[in-house]
Amino acid sequence: MVEICNLVEGRLVRRLNRFVLEVEVNGRVERAHLRDSGRLTELMKPGNRVLMRPKKRERTSHEVFVIYDVHVPVVVNSSLHSDIAAEILGGEGYRIEGREVKVGSSRIDLLVSRDGAAKLVEVKGCTLVRDGVALFPDAPTERGVKHVREIAERGGMILFLVMRSDARIFMPNHETHPEFAKVLREAYESGVDVRAALLRPEVQGDCLTIGFERYLPVEFPDVS
Repeated sequence: MVEICNLVEGRLVRRLNRFVLEVEVNGRVERAHLRDSGRLTELMKPGNRVLMRPKKRERTSHEVFVIYDVHVPVVVNSSLHSDIAAEILGGEGYRIEGREVKVGSSRIDLLVSRDGAAKLVEVKGCTLVRDGVALFPDAPTERGVKHVREIAERGGMILFLVMRSDARIFMPNHETHPEFAKVLREAYESGVDVRAALLRPEVQGDCLTIGFERYLPVEFPDVS
């Protein structure tokens, strides 16, 4: 379980750019660092609750960890992805051999081993859920396509972290990025280990805990 404390609550005012939000905190409008480059359209509604941790002021005074989708806390901080994935895989007997491993012209999130066999793991955070279906990506991602192809060439694992607790299945978002859905399906059918981990973010007091709930079924859209 990953835990982050010393959080404060604010209300979303607007998104200034990919990485900066304006948030009202204690009657003041502050700038907060958002470590998630997705569109997050469903979350970017003025007045939405935001949980942040104060930081030494540079260009921003806070770092965002959670934005609520009505009553559902959604984790929106990619700096947590590798630690969460390492904890999940560590519980299955995998040993973490490396992080940010250089592969070709890319860096893959994790190198793990178990029973003497090494495996590359690319980790993706999924924040979009519609009618119980977790969807990735929420914006076109050529980088994501490249990572899937690199993992497919080496027979590794692609681990999607569903950063909220209200999904029942996972699907690639064909509507948003058909090419990503296509290459992910090809990778899956070639034997790549494609997983979607449902997480359970819970907030108590000023602390956020993120636990692993279960793996979701991975399904593919019928686009024939």
